[in-house]
Amino acid sequence: MVEKILWILGFTCLLGLSRIIPHPPNFTPILAVAVFIPLVLKNNLLAIPVTLGAMLIGDLYWGFHGIMFWTYGAVILATQLKFRNVFGNAVLASIIFFLVTNFAVWTMYDMYPKTLDGLILCYTMAIPFFQNTLLGTLFYTLVFTSIDLFNKMFLSTYLKRLRT
Repeated sequence: MVEKILWILGFTCLLGLSRIIPHPPNFTPILAVAVFIPLVLKNNLLAIPVTLGAMLIGDLYWGFHGIMFWTYGAVILATQLKFRNVFGNAVLASIIFFLVTNFAVWTMYDMYPKTLDGLILCYTMAIPFFQNTLLGTLFYTLVFTSIDLFNKMFLSTYLKRLRT
């Protein structure tokens, strides 16, 4: 049990550091972890402290912002997706994150008029960030899925050798 807790804390810190090291805007593994952990561990609730802990580490470094509630809420929503296809969850998580966080930008800041045209403009201006969010989430989902598949294949082969 202690090993599992230490592994989760270590993984959370590593994930948090991924938000600090230089990377293209929004190209992080946060949403990939949010959709991957529940499928692997069969526990949607465990994904929440891991992903939010990582977000908090990044925010402690970069600074807190006015739409943190919305951003964290979008990540929590991503952890609750229950489709069996992890890549479908990754796409949907990216869309949810895009819609929620940019709606927050539109409502909380005076960058865009508080009209339907202003909301559309806000979403339009955010498309380049969505591209990075989607590509980053799909990339890291592929990485995590590949690692998981490799581990399952390796462990399966290793266990068979031990039995014989």
